[in-house]
Amino acid sequence: MGGRELKQYCPLDEAALEMLEFALADRKDGAGLIRRMSKGIIPSHDLPLMKKRLIRMSFALVIGLGMLAGGVWVLSRALADRVVVYQGKRIYYWAERLNDPDAAASNQANAVVAREIIPRLTKAMFSDTNDSSLRMALAEQLNGLPGIQVYCTPAAGRRAYAASELGELGPAAKAAVPALLQALSGHDQAVRGAATVALGKIHCQPEVVIPLLIGLLDDKELKDEAAQALGGFGGLSKAAVPKLIPLLKIQDKELHAAVIQALRKIDPAAAVEAGVK
Repeated sequence: MGGRELKQYCPLDEAALEMLEFALADRKDGAGLIRRMSKGIIPSHDLPLMKKRLIRMSFALVIGLGMLAGGVWVLSRALADRVVVYQGKRIYYWAERLNDPDAAASNQANAVVAREIIPRLTKAMFSDTNDSSLRMALAEQLNGLPGIQVYCTPAAGRRAYAASELGELGPAAKAAVPALLQALSGHDQAVRGAATVALGKIHCQPEVVIPLLIGLLDDKELKDEAAQALGGFGGLSKAAVPKLIPLLKIQDKELHAAVIQALRKIDPAAAVEAGVK
């Protein structure tokens, strides 16, 4: 149906009828109307109306793009890993104050670590197993967009991170040693590696931990971590030297680096004798 046929159903003046005819003629090509305007085909007295419409369309487009960008930002924040705080501060804050010269600050940090941080990290190390497939899929799609980076750690990574964070607390996390030993006896490989390194950083209960770490030098999955952890005990790990030196013959750069560092910390003389420079 054309504009002339429509006139019999609704009254249109000549100017409106002409514009309608142009629009209908170009309905398969939305740019046609704009081309006609540029050629002066649209009556000049209708140009202000068309200008207003184009301005409104431009505003609507800008608003729509803004809403889309805002929605993506909100969604990315909702999907990203949540920052865990303890009494309003992140774990690094408390770790830095564990040995603060100010006794009050140090005591407060040790109390927060013992009452809040260690229990939470220990629980996460064993119990954080919930992965939402929808959450992971959405994060992956968003990360494909330019300028978007959503940090969405899988459950295995979060468990390993919990064990690693216990190690970063050093000796203040000695209460977590039994849980770390339990993790080592389990089958969660991601946690086992992180727990091994954490034991070396905490370096408590050497009479229990060092023999265990020496045994792990035979574990093909944990040789690097065991060597690193033994180095954390320094001279207390001298019993490990006879098992560390043969590992230098294995063609593995990461293992070599871990063993060399361990030998230097445990027994510098033995390291030189083994050819470590």
